[in-house]
Amino acid sequence: MSEFGPLKITFLGSGSSSGVPGIGVGWGKCDPTNPKNARLRQSILVETADKRFLVDTSPDLRQQLLRENVHGVDVVLYTHAHADHMNGIDDLRGINKFIKKPLPIYGNEATHRHIEQCFGYTLKPLPPDDKKIFVRPVLEMNEFLPGDDLDVFGVKIGTFEQDHGFSKTVGFRFGRTVYSTDLKDLTEDVLNDLEAANLDVWIIGTFQWDEHWTHAHVDLALKWISRVKPKKVILTHLGPDIDYAELKRQSPENVTPAFDGMTVMISSEGGEIQISD
Repeated sequence: MSEFGPLKITFLGSGSSSGVPGIGVGWGKCDPTNPKNARLRQSILVETADKRFLVDTSPDLRQQLLRENVHGVDVVLYTHAHADHMNGIDDLRGINKFIKKPLPIYGNEATHRHIEQCFGYTLKPLPPDDKKIFVRPVLEMNEFLPGDDLDVFGVKIGTFEQDHGFSKTVGFRFGRTVYSTDLKDLTEDVLNDLEAANLDVWIIGTFQWDEHWTHAHVDLALKWISRVKPKKVILTHLGPDIDYAELKRQSPENVTPAFDGMTVMISSEGGEIQISD
């Protein structure tokens, strides 16, 4: 992988599929008086010096992008096709309008197939009479195999497969920064690669305290962290079982919970890391 310059990561959402509070579950064990417990569905924005990468399109995408005053991105990367990571896809029409052209998206074969089946209209070319008013999203699909190294507008992005219990998801690597959400297990090969990478930041989806059959729980994430030894870790995709203050209190010094709007600034690979609080 090539060297990365400055990176900025914004947590558009830090919650699980129901969000917090969630319909039918409310706030769970989360303190409703702490605004860091109010969580939209999981998504991040990764920014280099001149490119913006949106990772997943949550059902809360419109609200998330307006909150951060983001109107244009250069590409969308999909971890997988579950509703909480996909179903804001129609809001990409607004980005089409802003950038005035089709928007490239990247995903594995299962994601590509799901978009074709459920959102096939987004993959149709721009009609000649549309005149770029974009009455619907116009997306350009780029399919890859997990393990491929992507070259996206000159930015090198690594990919690897993750076990999500009953399906597979994709982890993304931006230099020494790694994003892993919706996973239950990693292969020895992937763990060895991460261990050897001298990671600056590892973002890990961590759903709850107790073991879960499709998501990492806190102790499992801490086990991976102990092995890989990244400089900083952010736990995200947090369910209503996990209170922000309690998780922060029980986490090692280099581990912190995510919250909506959190930003991570990485000056360079191996350089200074600033995490907003």
